[in-house]
Amino acid sequence: MMIAATELMGCDSRSNHALRDVDGPQRIVSLAPAITETLFALGAGAEVAGVSQYCDYPPEVTKLPKVGTFLTPNIEAIAGRRPTIVIGLQTSSDLREIRALKAMGYRTLMVADNSIAGNEARNRPDGDPLGPPREPQAVLDRMHLKIAAIEERLRGVSERPVLMVVGHQPMVAVGTGTYLDELLTMARATNIAAGAAQAWPRLSIEYIIATRPEVILDGQMGSDPGSPSSFWAKYPTIPAVRAHRVVGYPEDPTLHPGPRIVQTLEILARLIHPEAFASEPGPQKRIANDSAHAIATELAR
Repeated sequence: MMIAATELMGCDSRSNHALRDVDGPQRIVSLAPAITETLFALGAGAEVAGVSQYCDYPPEVTKLPKVGTFLTPNIEAIAGRRPTIVIGLQTSSDLREIRALKAMGYRTLMVADNSIAGNEARNRPDGDPLGPPREPQAVLDRMHLKIAAIEERLRGVSERPVLMVVGHQPMVAVGTGTYLDELLTMARATNIAAGAAQAWPRLSIEYIIATRPEVILDGQMGSDPGSPSSFWAKYPTIPAVRAHRVVGYPEDPTLHPGPRIVQTLEILARLIHPEAFASEPGPQKRIANDSAHAIATELAR
């Protein structure tokens, strides 16, 4: 499978996109957390001159100058960082600020983030490669090994109907065409929101009751397994509620596509199929299957 941000890592032979400048090191401005994480994973952290308001990983990123968000980039702040390249998301490529940066002569690279394969920047706008790859293959190899280990754990388990919620007012779920939907599939889940045929559908409680999810992953509950679930307790006919399979998940890294996407996959797999990890030997047995926070902490080591 193609891993998120593969082409940003310079592993796509069709375009060989990596990061360098003919006159020396880059000064990179990143407009999204996933992009920032990828740059640091590739060893390009020293060349990151500015990041978005939401960039917070790895920890040293919090000390870097902020240049707005991916939807509201601050042109003055970006220009003040004297970037050799600005990297953002395709979803913001038509913003007035991005067009202005291009008009001012700044090099820009917009990458997709709505799916695992879509995280690849397939073609730079001007078609000019940014240079040879740095050290992406080791990163990709580690990701592939971890994915293979998770898939082996899930071998033979039956798919479970799952609802993954990102908000309650309105009730917004993970739908089709997103990297989280792909990860749910890899975690042996049937996404009940797929029937809405939207990326982030707004679902009625009647729809949820009718589709009978066996597991509900609710971002509103955060990563605290003791978080009150009084909202769902009102609907005991939902199998997930009846079986006490309504659980929270940590927004970080779950909602951050990037190099930690494999960590997110394991979090989802453990929450959906805890039985597949019950016999795990060694330190991993300390991970409580009902605690997404404990899972995220252990996997981050």
